[in-house]
Amino acid sequence: LEERGDIDLSQWKEVTIVTKDGDNVPTRFSGSILYGEDEVVGSVGFFQDLREIKRLQEELITSERLAATGQTVAGLAHYIKNILSGLKGGTYVLNVALDKNNTDKIKNGWTMIERNVGRISDLVLDLLAYSKERKPEKENCFPNEIVKEVSALMQSKARENNIEIETDLDPLLGEVFIDPKVIHRSLLNLISNAIDACIFDSTPKKHWQVKVTTAVEGNHIIRFEVADNGMGMDEETKEKIFSSLFSTKGERGIGLGLLVTEKI
Repeated sequence: LEERGDIDLSQWKEVTIVTKDGDNVPTRFSGSILYGEDEVVGSVGFFQDLREIKRLQEELITSERLAATGQTVAGLAHYIKNILSGLKGGTYVLNVALDKNNTDKIKNGWTMIERNVGRISDLVLDLLAYSKERKPEKENCFPNEIVKEVSALMQSKARENNIEIETDLDPLLGEVFIDPKVIHRSLLNLISNAIDACIFDSTPKKHWQVKVTTAVEGNHIIRFEVADNGMGMDEETKEKIFSSLFSTKGERGIGLGLLVTEKI
């Protein structure tokens, strides 16, 4: 084969050898044909046992997985701790307000509790979406209606922070056969992030806006677009936005939202 140029034995190749006991041994092989006066007089081969190298590689992969798991658990624990602190704070305000029959304080305490219950709900949904493989559950639905519903859900948070949510919905986009839950969850994450980008923008006297657009494109493609005029992202952030547990929101975020959106 080497004489015909079909293979080059001098190049190292990874091959598996079966021993007399039936064990598979990973090896690297290289060889050469020996010539004498233009005639083949023999051949020589070299084998390198890769079992130890493979074992070390597996240990390294296991170590990296454990480190990643530890980082994930630590991040989740820190985020949950912050939510619990918010719930305790809301409960304290509510109890004091009830003792003093202070209606305004009761409302403030309950609002704090509701906000942190919502954070727990979002966290659980993101964890479930990220950890489970989910088959699409397609059904007939209206994408524009999904956008309207999600926008309505986020209006309260937007108004509290003087942010306008604007929709530009394609009138040609009618009933389609897709998974509405996936679209709903993805838009919820994107719009929430867009609002946060406006909240963290320190530009004074700015009219913050989040715009949600739908459009019908060629080849049966529907485009959903969420844009904002908030603080924006630098190049480093753009490179990391789909990394596990990466967030620019400090204690307010855990870095699962876009990770889940990318997956689903």
